[in-house]
Amino acid sequence: MHPNNLPTIMVLEPDAIVRHAISEFLRDCGYRVIEGVDADDLRTALHANAAIAVVLAEVRLKGSTTGFELAHGLRQTRPEIAVILVSSIDNVVEKASDLCGRSPVKKPYHHDEILRRVRMLVERRDRLPRASGKD
Repeated sequence: MHPNNLPTIMVLEPDAIVRHAISEFLRDCGYRVIEGVDADDLRTALHANAAIAVVLAEVRLKGSTTGFELAHGLRQTRPEIAVILVSSIDNVVEKASDLCGRSPVKKPYHHDEILRRVRMLVERRDRLPRASGKD
């Protein structure tokens, strides 16, 4: 895949320093990145028809929606969007595994681990058959 064709990643992280650091790293890797702090920011991006492939979300988001609720909602309504949950909380592993198929990335995380997971999810999505729109 040509670097200019890399998918869009939505980074939802309440901590501005953490959000900026991972967003800049992903941009340097060639991804388009949309930054936000809560589920409302994701809704706004989706309403604007942003073609988001992966959402990287803190489990403890600001606002009334948790990262778990966001992942569950996307799984139900937008299954083509993969979710990576991140957290510094140790007891979220089982719940995150149920929702995302993998344990959350534990903070402080290594950027290379995030990149590895993003690439894996994008490759998995690209292998799925596309709906042709013809019936």
